[in-house]
Amino acid sequence: MFRLHKWYLDVVTDTGDVLILYAGTVEWGRIAFDYASVLQYRDGVTRDVQSVRRVAQPRLQADAVTWRSGPLRVEGQWIRDAQEIQRTLVNGPDGLINWTCHMPRAQATVQFQGEKIAGLGYVESLTLSIPPSKLPFRTLRWGRHLSDRHWLVWIGWAGCGDRRWIWMDGEEQPAAALVDGAPSRLNGGARLRLSSPRDVRDRNVLESLTGVPAAMTRRIAGSLASLHEHKQVSRSSLVIADQAIDHGWALHEVVTR
Repeated sequence: MFRLHKWYLDVVTDTGDVLILYAGTVEWGRIAFDYASVLQYRDGVTRDVQSVRRVAQPRLQADAVTWRSGPLRVEGQWIRDAQEIQRTLVNGPDGLINWTCHMPRAQATVQFQGEKIAGLGYVESLTLSIPPSKLPFRTLRWGRHLSDRHWLVWIGWAGCGDRRWIWMDGEEQPAAALVDGAPSRLNGGARLRLSSPRDVRDRNVLESLTGVPAAMTRRIAGSLASLHEHKQVSRSSLVIADQAIDHGWALHEVVTR
């Protein structure tokens, strides 16, 4: 039996600095472990620190999420600025994928190794019981755009039955599409324009498994051998009739297998 429960939390500053935090639990047969990591992007440089020691899961209380990791020297708080959305993305013979976007937009403040990072943030969690070798896509696209006025969240995959889910300001967008990796045909004729992308991470997923127990690494190595992630931060604008009505930052990624 395989089970992954993963938290994803982020914050992007007004100048485009990025902090992404992960905490989760993996179970596969008799092997189980917790993990936590922090990915920081600033001035074109990416830092990635990880721990499998004393991992605590984030705490969700009313309109706030808090998380602290002593080994990683990180402590943060996300204050809700948009209502939760939830979907069961897959429920089939191979297992399920339950996705909850706890905070599509939040006011985030994080202390990381003595430095304060503040800006608009985002919080989601994912529960997955499908083994990596049976994931229902060949290409997965995910992203979020945040500004003081609007927010967008999107998920799309292709290769094993195309699917997509797109929300803008709390409303699902059934007529929208992903064009060049960004939402288009939104309510009111809007589309999201991404510009000046910067690579936050571009590598094979196996390269990020430092610190994972050797028994688990051997078990998942075959399933993840070809899994690649390309994560970027971009300036982003909502555009109607070629006129930008909103400006913010987008974090977005493409995962291929």
